[in-house]
Amino acid sequence: MEQKGFFQTKAGGLTIAFIVIMIAFAMIMAGLYTGTSVLCTIGFVLIVVAMLYSPVKVYILDRRNKMEHHG
Repeated sequence: MEQKGFFQTKAGGLTIAFIVIMIAFAMIMAGLYTGTSVLCTIGFVLIVVAMLYSPVKVYILDRRNKMEHHG
């Protein structure tokens, strides 16, 4: 059985998603403070991508990989 690094596990992936959400939140707050809508939009897109990481991985990527390995 091979050793996986922390960031290659499910918990590691969710940790990265959480960190991205926190960075995006800071970007949104900075955008609101400075009145820059571009920064707010980028932050919002980052939050959406980070929140969709887990469902996409579980329901699309993992199932596709399982299908490729089984035939």
